[in-house]
Amino acid sequence: MADKVLDNNQVNIVGVVDSEFTYSHEVFGEGFYMIEVMVNRLSSMVDRIPLLISERIVDVTQSYIGQTIRVQGQFRSYNKHEEGRNRLVLSVFVREFSIVDNPEECEKPYSVYLDGYICKVPVYR
Repeated sequence: MADKVLDNNQVNIVGVVDSEFTYSHEVFGEGFYMIEVMVNRLSSMVDRIPLLISERIVDVTQSYIGQTIRVQGQFRSYNKHEEGRNRLVLSVFVREFSIVDNPEECEKPYSVYLDGYICKVPVYR
């Protein structure tokens, strides 16, 4: 079962960094930071994708704004409780991070493989 969890919701993207690192949280002494990446769609529109990344993967004291990066990881979500309401937060949990020197040479700039379950939600009238 644990192996399947690591294979679920795979994300591969190439995009341009559009923000500085901001601290998110710490787990067992490992700091995690958020950063946003702009990813071009085939329709020429741009998506801003939030990334959650460990300080052990990349130097979070450095600025990568304007640089093209390749990221591999998992699409994740959680409910954030604020002001008595729940808000669904979506992000990419980064497992691999690299700088791309020639973005034009990227054959497949992005892909998402979602594997999971759709839960039937009861409707109350």
